[in-house]
Amino acid sequence: NQGDINFVCNSWIYNAQKYTTPRVFFANKTYLPSKTPPALVYYRQEELKTLRGDGTGERLQYERIYDYDVYNDVGDPDRKASLARPVIGGSKTLPYPRRGRTGRKPSKKDPKSERRSDFVYLPRDESFGHLKSSDFLVYILKSVSQNVIPILTSVVTLQFNQSEFNSFEDVRTFYEGGIKLPTDTLSKFSPIPFFKELLRNDGEAPLKFPLPKVVQVNKSGWMTDEEFTREMIAGVNPHIIKRIQEFPPKSKLDRQLFGDHTSTVTKEQLEPNMSGVTVRQAMQTNRLYILDHHDPFYPYLRKINAADTKAYATRTILFLQDDGTLKPLAIELSSPHPQADSFGPVSDVYLPATEGVEASVWLLAKAYVTVNDSCHHQLISHWLNTHAVVEPFIIATNRHLSVVHPIHKLLLPHYRDTMNINALARNVLVNAAGVIESTFLLGSYSLELSAVVYKDWVFPDQGLPNDLLKRGVAVEDPTSPHGLRLLIEDYPYAADGLEIWAAIKTWVDEYVNFYYKSDADIVQDSELQAFWKELVEVGHGDLKNATWWYKMQNRTELIEACTTLIWI
Repeated sequence: NQGDINFVCNSWIYNAQKYTTPRVFFANKTYLPSKTPPALVYYRQEELKTLRGDGTGERLQYERIYDYDVYNDVGDPDRKASLARPVIGGSKTLPYPRRGRTGRKPSKKDPKSERRSDFVYLPRDESFGHLKSSDFLVYILKSVSQNVIPILTSVVTLQFNQSEFNSFEDVRTFYEGGIKLPTDTLSKFSPIPFFKELLRNDGEAPLKFPLPKVVQVNKSGWMTDEEFTREMIAGVNPHIIKRIQEFPPKSKLDRQLFGDHTSTVTKEQLEPNMSGVTVRQAMQTNRLYILDHHDPFYPYLRKINAADTKAYATRTILFLQDDGTLKPLAIELSSPHPQADSFGPVSDVYLPATEGVEASVWLLAKAYVTVNDSCHHQLISHWLNTHAVVEPFIIATNRHLSVVHPIHKLLLPHYRDTMNINALARNVLVNAAGVIESTFLLGSYSLELSAVVYKDWVFPDQGLPNDLLKRGVAVEDPTSPHGLRLLIEDYPYAADGLEIWAAIKTWVDEYVNFYYKSDADIVQDSELQAFWKELVEVGHGDLKNATWWYKMQNRTELIEACTTLIWI
């Protein structure tokens, strides 16, 4: 007598006529493949076959099939030639993680691209309810894309007689006085709670955004060097800063194509602002750092600057002061040579200033850095490194790890909503003329840039300890908590992150060792081996020859892989 038996049925059920195989639900038990009760083996295998499908046909709303495809559905060449986009993934020039396959027909004008439609197939159980928050997010983002951005552009143009802000006072009106909107605008905004909070209901409703905390304390606080550097270690993109280990900083761009991109920053420019410390001494004592947004952006600058947008590739040199805070020493702005890329960049170095025209120029230089950092955060740190790279893991998990497999149960809560949000993103965020292209620096080259950056993606380095060591902001130290000593002690992202990482790893370690009593159990787990093989060779197939992939031959590798994936 086993007492009560619980069945987990978090799944959409449709008329039986829509299914070619019976729906199977397993009791809330966990078994390695080799430990599966004989009576369940057939059903376990058949369920996985159903979820894999046969790789053909257009997927329908009620289906639960998981399969792979390249990003060939973000362009819309059938609607307009300017909306055509290159296929992302499946090539050496533009490698990318795979997305979920939808099977939609090819577009008429570009057979390599998939025809777009309002419906984007998602394995049905990746969306758990019509009123769920992620479904509501779909509505919000579609509204932003189709209504909010065009309306704001139009209203700002009318109010300021131009399509851009002319001063910081103009920007502040968003937060203080608000922007007057025509009354009929409310009908387009009002269903969205966020915008209902921003809009008044009387007369001409002003659009008024909540004031950022930094500005609430000090209206000009965001303009200070202290806040500029603080955001590099405690802002939205705190994992880019790295220690300078060679001076001047060098570039990895191809010299034959782009010339010499060695930084033009000199020690003579830096040392007067380093409290008597030389560049050499600062490097020897781990006190010289850089926020480097040069290499990823530079190859696209000529294209970006040919339009209305203007941008630079940026390098920001930082000094770790005696009080443990960072201080900016110089910002290098680089743009393409007017003759040709092979001549190398045209670079200018700007130094901190507090008075006169120099202070305004310094503030503008910091603005260019911040714009690059914001774009990097959304396109690389957020979209690529937390959404796109995880989708192949989700697909491979559902195709090869049974719902009763312990690793499936371990990872499933951390996959929640990812495929749903990614499908939405391809429809209204990263698509041609979508929210990202319409509002971000890189415009139509946004997704392409993320593909170029993906070439250097390394899965083990996504784990926090490896990331900190690789960037040189921490060193191994057995006497320190978590075995690492932070070189920037007041580094909130790293300090708090290591606590979270340790908690995740402790849980994963205990969990894995509970089910796998030896490394041999890992090797003999047929589902786990099939999962990992397909993940590497198909899901992240453009990087399948990389030597850094775990071989998945022991518990240590499984623990590291799962901890890293949960951390992501």
